[in-house]
Amino acid sequence: MTAKQENKLSMFLAVKAVCDRNTATIQTLPAFADGYTEFTTHVANIQTLAQNQSVDATGLAADKQQLRKNMATAAATIAAAVNAYAKKVKNNDLAAQSSVTASDMTSGRDTAAADTARNVHAAATANLANLAPYGVTAAKLTDLKAKIDAYAASLSKPRDAVASGSTATKQLADEFDAADAALNDQMDALVPQFAAANAKFVEDYNNARIIVDSGGGKAKAKTPTPKPPSP
Repeated sequence: MTAKQENKLSMFLAVKAVCDRNTATIQTLPAFADGYTEFTTHVANIQTLAQNQSVDATGLAADKQQLRKNMATAAATIAAAVNAYAKKVKNNDLAAQSSVTASDMTSGRDTAAADTARNVHAAATANLANLAPYGVTAAKLTDLKAKIDAYAASLSKPRDAVASGSTATKQLADEFDAADAALNDQMDALVPQFAAANAKFVEDYNNARIIVDSGGGKAKAKTPTPKPPSP
């Protein structure tokens, strides 16, 4: 949320607190009670959207890099073992396939890193029967596959988080407008009718409706622009 929205939400919550303390009074005027129900629905939506908007794509990107590193380390270890076997048996094609380092997978394009690790996994799987003396086991290949899958699943998450945050920002603005409408068009128009029976409620309501800025000051009313004097 913007600072302006945060200030307005604080005002919304102050109004809600006043109304919640005066439920019996509110219920005597059904139209006001209906407006208040609509208002609180939008306030709840604002709070939910604010949580969605605050998703930290930076953290997701860091998680992706860690998963990439985990995958690269496991794949490079297996590739080195496969390469040693390939050179031992003079299998030049397999040696070329397995000539992979961790840095090959931690640099360059995100998707290319996963493809490289998958190629290592495939080469090791095809030669597994001969790789036990080189320390390559089915369990290690299963672990590598899990690391590849985890990294691949992380590739779209930072972008998805940004897209979701942008959608939440638009929805948030709409919910603020709707909450304002419930206050301005319904509740503000009807609250004076409670003055005779509960003047304290009306006074508290009006005080709660004042927006206070983040520095602790009250928002100032807009001053009309003076008209120039007639010639």
